[in-house]
Amino acid sequence: MQSKNSFVAGLFVIALCALVVGAGDVYKVIDFRLHSQEATMELANPDQKIVMYEDVLDRRSLDVKYVSSEGEVLVPQKVVSTEVMNRLVAGEKVRITYLTNNHKRVFYRRQRPQLPWGWLIVGVIAFATAIVALRLYKREAE
Repeated sequence: MQSKNSFVAGLFVIALCALVVGAGDVYKVIDFRLHSQEATMELANPDQKIVMYEDVLDRRSLDVKYVSSEGEVLVPQKVVSTEVMNRLVAGEKVRITYLTNNHKRVFYRRQRPQLPWGWLIVGVIAFATAIVALRLYKREAE
C-alpha cells in the first residue's frame, strides 16, 4: 500500500518538475524574442594590457562593449571563454546576440534558447499518467 502511494506521488513530482523546467524554457524563449539585440562584442579598452593565463580555467572576465545599431553598451567584467578572449585580444569583433534586459547573457553565432516542447510534453504525459494511476489506486482501494 505504501509503495503505491509513493509511486503515484513520484509521478506527480516528475510531472511537476518537467512542467517547471518547461515553463522556465518558455520564459527564456519569450525573453529572447522580446529583448534580443544583435551586436558585435569588442574590448572596451583595447589599449589595456590583458594578462593571459595558461591553466585549466576556461573562463575569463573582461571589460567589453557591445556595438549595435542602437549604440554601444559597456559591460564590465563579462565572463567569456578563453577562445573568445583570444579573439578579442587579437582585435577581432565577435558577433553576438545579447539581451537588453540582462547584458551579461549573450548568445554566440547561431545559438538560441532551448525550445521547451520536450519538457512540456514529458510533463503533460507524466501528469496524465499520474492522474490515471491515482484513479486506479482509488478504484482498487474501494
